Amino acid sequence: MNTFTPDQIFAILGWLGVSLCCGLPLLAFAAILFFSARKRGQTGSAVKVVRTTTIAVLQPGAKLARLQGRIVPPASALDGPAGTELVYLRLTVEFYDPDDSEWKGWTDKARGVPFQLEDGSGAVWLNPDGLDKHLLGKGIVPNDDQIQAACLLLGISPNMPRGELSFRLWEFRAGQTITVVGAPVQGPNGLTIVKASGQPFIVSPMAGEAIENAISTQTKSNTIGAYVFGIPGLLALCCGLGGAAFALIKMLSAR
Repeated sequence: MNTFTPDQIFAILGWLGVSLCCGLPLLAFAAILFFSARKRGQTGSAVKVVRTTTIAVLQPGAKLARLQGRIVPPASALDGPAGTELVYLRLTVEFYDPDDSEWKGWTDKARGVPFQLEDGSGAVWLNPDGLDKHLLGKGIVPNDDQIQAACLLLGISPNMPRGELSFRLWEFRAGQTITVVGAPVQGPNGLTIVKASGQPFIVSPMAGEAIENAISTQTKSNTIGAYVFGIPGLLALCCGLGGAAFALIKMLSAR
């Protein structure tokens, strides 16, 4: 009775390794990008059909509303002098990993307080919880004082990774003009724009057209990425499985 040789077994395992170690990770990453592109596409479709309205005609219960207005100085803010009070803050920190030669995320924290938005026709409350972080704009590269203040407000540990760090800061302050897409509801303080389940919630310094263009760009980028990783991943998976099947057939036929 013929037995399988170690070389034959290793040949099969080697081809299976190509599928598991090369094909599957690429396909998994492609799947993440694909579903991300799909979600961004759904967001873009929902935003495009919503026209800019005024606060005066806003009614609770509407599916989505798009507004553009100025942030009213709040009675309670995160920080800042009168007239430019801070109502929303986000800080991301990345570190450079020399072993992998790439930037990696270390922390991404945000904090906001409810505030009012006025457009000349009236005012409406806005709760920034759950806003779309992908549409906050490019942000700024903060200086040391801004980094320390943000870390204190956000509760970020001063014990950061050693080596080269990259910081990005986003702020919303009183007096700033912003665009909002969200669901109007009747809140405890009056009419409020919030994040509704399954609906986009955008609070952005960009104008409406710029927001639509940004969503379109993000959708296309994720779609292209899905193909870039998906096609090689599928080829590697098929190649590995095909090679394993061929080696198995060859091994069985030699018995």
